[in-house]
Amino acid sequence: MAFFEWKDRMSVGHEMIDHDHQKLVHYVNQMHEAMIAGHGKEIVGPILNNLIAYTKDHFGREELIWRSGHYVDFARHKKEHTDLIKTVTELQAKYAVGTVALSVDVMSFLRDWLKNHILKSDREAADAIAAMARAKTASHAAGPRPAGLGTAVPK
Repeated sequence: MAFFEWKDRMSVGHEMIDHDHQKLVHYVNQMHEAMIAGHGKEIVGPILNNLIAYTKDHFGREELIWRSGHYVDFARHKKEHTDLIKTVTELQAKYAVGTVALSVDVMSFLRDWLKNHILKSDREAADAIAAMARAKTASHAAGPRPAGLGTAVPK
């Protein structure tokens, strides 16, 4: 059984974002397996580097989608991304010089952060954008209003 198993309930309903999330889950699992197998920096280090690089790329794509969808809580969401990148970049630097080892605690942090972020923040953003799109479609489907409806009448 994988350390971090992708579940259908984790889908946010956007094909590219879901694919990215599945790839991130794969990297976390790959790194966990290498760590558990006792592989050294020559194996674990490059996996960590790939995970961080892909995370940055994913966040860029996701932020573009959330911004273009006019997600109202975009700034908070982006800050979550920025904070994680800062944390994992610091971890990467410490790992590279040997001042920190990857542990089950670190792997659990990455898994739990990603799972919670997908299930809460990303789902919330995707749902909010979908609701706005549905409302916009519904208002367009209703067609133009006859003159005078919804407007103030001068006295």
